[in-house]
Amino acid sequence: MTELQTRDRVVRDLERPPTRRVLWCAAGGTAALLLADLGTRAYNHYDPIPSVRRLVNVDVEANLATWWNSALLLAVAGVALIAALLSGRGSRPGRLSWLGLVGAAGLLSIDETISLHERLGQVGTSWKQWAGGSLPTHAWVLPGALLAGAGTVCAVLWARRLPRDLRRGLLGALAVYLSGALLAEAFNGWAHAHGHSTVLMLGTIVEEGLEMSGCLVALAALGRYVVMEKDYTSGRMALRLRDG
Repeated sequence: MTELQTRDRVVRDLERPPTRRVLWCAAGGTAALLLADLGTRAYNHYDPIPSVRRLVNVDVEANLATWWNSALLLAVAGVALIAALLSGRGSRPGRLSWLGLVGAAGLLSIDETISLHERLGQVGTSWKQWAGGSLPTHAWVLPGALLAGAGTVCAVLWARRLPRDLRRGLLGALAVYLSGALLAEAFNGWAHAHGHSTVLMLGTIVEEGLEMSGCLVALAALGRYVVMEKDYTSGRMALRLRDG
């Protein structure tokens, strides 16, 4: 084996496993949290455990599930910030583009923590009263859908100049996230209004699972672009942007 082949093998072995291991750990943590919600929900019917139940209940705020979802969004923002710092003049995408992703992921993280979208309920209620009709789900869904549509258009325009695999990965992540944050939650609002408790229970798990999975897809896409490797000569770990 030549020196060049040895170097390539060392770089390949040291570059890929760390990011893959972190991503697999994040996916495992997500699955464990969803299973904990389902398990404690089932056990709670036989022996009430309110403190433990609230800790992992994906349908309430200010608990472990909320923290984990917010942490995943902050991880997306963090990797995007690293990409912005590593981007030089003439880079594609540029630094401002990456900062736009940082801002979007950060805003979603804030929303996950303090439920900004639910404050749109007052707007939805006003629209319902003005139209003289009713919406068979959460009141915030209609104004939220308009904001989500505008945000999606902005995301598609933003992603036009990204490398193809990165563009597909991030837009796919957005589609998965919105499927949970908007579509699944709208369905859950309907289930709640009509008293379908079992459907609501499963729908809530699907909703949160889709949101967390969207973050994981985004991290997987970004992890192929922001590369961690060990320098062959110095032996130090370093971050760089993938060429091309």
